[in-house]
Amino acid sequence: MELVENQWDLESLEKAYRHGFMAGMIGKASSSCPYRAEMIANAWEAGWQDGNEQYEIKQAYKRAIEQLEG
Repeated sequence: MELVENQWDLESLEKAYRHGFMAGMIGKASSSCPYRAEMIANAWEAGWQDGNEQYEIKQAYKRAIEQLEG
């Protein structure tokens, strides 16, 4: 989905953010953003950053558990 730069609304930004968050949560690369319109891409990237932060916390937790068990 590509939106013309001036044709975005709050719903579109929230959707892009959620999609970015999900991508970050599963460890996808930030370069996988499917949006070209700057404002929508920025919302996706913000979501990706938040999701990726959670992904990194989860991975660190898994490594800590493995070290304790191993």
